[in-house]
Amino acid sequence: MLDKNIIEKISNKPGVYLFKKENEYIYIGKAKNLKKRLSTHFTLKEEKSKLIINEADNLETIVVTNEKEALLLEATLINKYMPKYNVMLKGNEFYPYIRISNDKFPYVEVVRNKRKNGIYFGPYTNIRYTKVLVEILQKILKFRTCKKEISKIKKPCMYHYLNVCSAPCIGNINEELYKKNISKLLSILKGDFDFVRNFIKEKMEHHARMLDFENAIKYRDLLFSFENLLNSQGVILNDKRNIDYIEFSNDLFIILRVRGGALVSKLVYEANLSFEEFLYHFYYGISSEFPEKIIISHNIIIDFDIPISQPFHDNDEKLLNIAKENLEEKLFEKTITLESLKKLKQYLKLKKIPRLIEGTDISHRSGKYTVASLVVFENGKPITNLYRKYKLGNILNDYESIKLLIKKRYTKHKLPDLFFVDGGLGQVNAAIEAFKELGLNFTNVVGIAKQNEIIVTKDKTLTLPLNNPVLRALIKIRDETHRVANTFSGKLKLKNYKTKILDEIPGIGPKRKKLLLKTYGSINNIKNAPLEELEKLIGKKLAKRLKDEL
Repeated sequence: MLDKNIIEKISNKPGVYLFKKENEYIYIGKAKNLKKRLSTHFTLKEEKSKLIINEADNLETIVVTNEKEALLLEATLINKYMPKYNVMLKGNEFYPYIRISNDKFPYVEVVRNKRKNGIYFGPYTNIRYTKVLVEILQKILKFRTCKKEISKIKKPCMYHYLNVCSAPCIGNINEELYKKNISKLLSILKGDFDFVRNFIKEKMEHHARMLDFENAIKYRDLLFSFENLLNSQGVILNDKRNIDYIEFSNDLFIILRVRGGALVSKLVYEANLSFEEFLYHFYYGISSEFPEKIIISHNIIIDFDIPISQPFHDNDEKLLNIAKENLEEKLFEKTITLESLKKLKQYLKLKKIPRLIEGTDISHRSGKYTVASLVVFENGKPITNLYRKYKLGNILNDYESIKLLIKKRYTKHKLPDLFFVDGGLGQVNAAIEAFKELGLNFTNVVGIAKQNEIIVTKDKTLTLPLNNPVLRALIKIRDETHRVANTFSGKLKLKNYKTKILDEIPGIGPKRKKLLLKTYGSINNIKNAPLEELEKLIGKKLAKRLKDEL
């Protein structure tokens, strides 16, 4: 636990502060006045502040010139270190990117994260669109997609024989010409789709003039594929604009990304951030490529590095309306109406309208990384900043997991009006028993049995039509508990998987692995550690091998 006296030497200037536990950053924040902002953390009024102060054992600060620099640095550091107490852009983990490696002869791949060095484009809406786009562009520019070290390749792969790769691995193309093709790829991904159309048409017409109708048909089909791919996104404009259209409300942000006059992405993010903070997290934190400008319907003046304006043309209005429709649909999906809450009271025979509903789902990976989500709905709306995630160890039994979650949660927090569990009678009874063991006579527990979406309470079961507002309300809660639990469990598995990389490196046994993780805290920190430091810790030869592997 940090001593409050630590802030006496803190500057009054703007900057960023970083709470650490051992070698891990657990919370990163910004401030106009560092000393003043940090003093509020030590008042311990907010539960989140209590957790951070109690857990942290060190505090770092970085002074900057102004608040804008603080916003930029905060967003960058949060994305780099992923502190567990910070607000992240929910949804980002699902979107694909196109990555161009920084090798001598770069390769191109579709990824869902940005852990490696290279040039990234995206995020895109869906994986199919992104993969098909890469496949079409590879047929034109013949870049490689294999990740092997070129010097170790003895013969070309099938893509060379299919005439979709220029095979730099066997010296079939020089570095200068290959990089010209990569430069053209960069301009296409920024929106130069006319190049693709013109290139394919020229090839098609050339082969037709040569009476090579077989290849002419191949290029014709390729042009159809490209046009169909762009049309599949729903919007094609006559001009070649590169603009992002953003609508936002209630912690939800919808972004329509138009490149070269074509809609390439419809993105949905959830985050408890102001619009200005969101811009820094989206464009700098996750390093999304910049458009020529951003268009919004709100009258907001922000000093940002991309011009922001309200709509000028009919097409701007059209795209903002599409964004608004998507926003309203997402908000409706997440919100439970007051009428539904009244019917819920009636159907479940509750004493009052359940204005505060909390729900949980248990998730694990074959009995490991067992976690519980805790979601909160107040007056029908999800209150994401009150969500909690609990590590439960390696428990395979759902009933025991539910009991443990309830004991962790309700020894410190007030009871909701209704508690939801993802499951049937067994899960409902386990929850009620756990409340009883805490000395609480609380039986307002409801679940949904996985088969046939049957509503279950301690006294009865209800089978309702799928369009019934009560069932729809409970399904919304169930889906949210499920999403939060699965995402958290998956992250724990991924974190464990990352450390297993060390097990695969010859010479790194259990003792050296423990020493490295204790010293640096994470694989990313080991990767970024100076070679000289690693040499002192594990020896020259092993340090070089470790650097090469990571």
